[in-house]
Amino acid sequence: MSRSVLKPKVLALLLAATGFLSACGGGGGGGDSDAYWSANPAGAATFNGAAAAYQGSITGLGSIVVNGVRFETTDSVVYDSDDFSSSYDSNTSTFSSPLALGMTVALFGDVDDAQNLGRAARIRVVGGVRGTMNAISASAITLPTQVIQITSATTYGGTSNGTSSGTAVTTYADLAALAGTNPLLTIYGLTQADGSFLATRVVVTNPATHALDLAVRGNITAITGNTYTVKTGAASSITVDCSACTIQPTGNVPVVGDAVRALAPLSTDWDGTTLTATRLQLVNAAYLTRFNGAPNASTYAKIKGIATQSNGNWYVGGVEVSGATLTANTLYEIKGTWSGSVLNASRVEVEGQRSFTNGQGQTLTYSNEFYGAVSNLSGSTFTVQGVNVNAGSAYFPIGSIANLSNGSFVEVKGNYVNGSLSATKVEIKYASNSNASTGRVFEMYGQVSGWSGVNSTFNLTRLGVTYTAQTSANTYFKYGAPSNGSYVEVKGYMDANNIFQVIKLELKTGYHDYDD
Repeated sequence: MSRSVLKPKVLALLLAATGFLSACGGGGGGGDSDAYWSANPAGAATFNGAAAAYQGSITGLGSIVVNGVRFETTDSVVYDSDDFSSSYDSNTSTFSSPLALGMTVALFGDVDDAQNLGRAARIRVVGGVRGTMNAISASAITLPTQVIQITSATTYGGTSNGTSSGTAVTTYADLAALAGTNPLLTIYGLTQADGSFLATRVVVTNPATHALDLAVRGNITAITGNTYTVKTGAASSITVDCSACTIQPTGNVPVVGDAVRALAPLSTDWDGTTLTATRLQLVNAAYLTRFNGAPNASTYAKIKGIATQSNGNWYVGGVEVSGATLTANTLYEIKGTWSGSVLNASRVEVEGQRSFTNGQGQTLTYSNEFYGAVSNLSGSTFTVQGVNVNAGSAYFPIGSIANLSNGSFVEVKGNYVNGSLSATKVEIKYASNSNASTGRVFEMYGQVSGWSGVNSTFNLTRLGVTYTAQTSANTYFKYGAPSNGSYVEVKGYMDANNIFQVIKLELKTGYHDYDD
């Protein structure tokens, strides 16, 4: 086990630019009625947010990064992917495990576009495919219901048996080693232009933790009564029998072209051609980015998906987009405003084209970014937020790899490939005794040990790394103080002595790292 030695500010009532957003909940401790929300996400000196809804995959951690915006999550209510019945007004989280790299989400909150910073009030985990693995290759995973595409950028999680006693699965090789054991997988991802499903994250899952062991993703191509033909691949379709299923979000009627997720509890609900579903979720971005009961409408939405064209109209992730000329089969992030079910584009970004200029005037691109404390430093490699980083070719705006130490706070940008981040930029942000928090605040998960009360240090351990943390009289405890063994999400910063000063601590009932 490696060890890193990991002042609070009072959380303020949030007045969003477009009206008050009540950010209640955020963890499995249950729903309370507080309305506290950070006034300075990431330790920003100022924050001017507008209500917004985002849909996409998580491409960074230390908060979460979705579509290029870093969202604070310690005040979020997080809803489980298998149930879309919860409205915005539900203050009880139904998902307490860590939000992980490659998971797909839809969220509502507010965003300061100039700083690419946001605060998430509600996060809906967007489920993908679930089923037992029959076969695996370097490019695909075969399930009984459909074939899933994978790439070198796909992330992996869970353990060999889906429980805490299993061996961690963090790479393709780890999952491939389970071939022949038919593990149950939960697979997050995005539907591609040809109808196939591309995995952004694959997790070995414990069947005991899910009431619904089968899930299929695809697009409706035909409807006959309560029977749907769903395209699940470039040349494959299945039949979904929804004669006894619930449609979510409630009050909506599926139509041809809708992206859907069909769920069933048992493997016997699939007969080789037809899935007898108990739940049919509509997962178009137009549905996912609208939270029933939200206190005010979002000023704009930002969605991610593959561009296709039909009858002269452009679609991104199944959503019609106006005001933009796109290229078919390209992965886009589209920012715009809703006009009915059409998104009027105001900004178009090709995924993976975020960039910066280094000290030699060269433009370098990145797809992923991480914020947190360095651990397991060895030469030019280290970990941040549990992700392995290779900084051998990275640009350091200040200092160099020689200036890093375990516990250093860094912002790392790069490209995640085959289980490791190839860093293109590493920015060391030093603490001062007078102001250690500005621009240096981040969030992380962990398990508490050595707890002796407020105003004392304790240990916070996750993924084999232990940090020293400290609370104070100004720390905000959501759902009460922890005890030894508690799982928590914390927000804070590394002080000049590399002690993690806790601004906020949220208990996470039901948290575990071994199964998303």
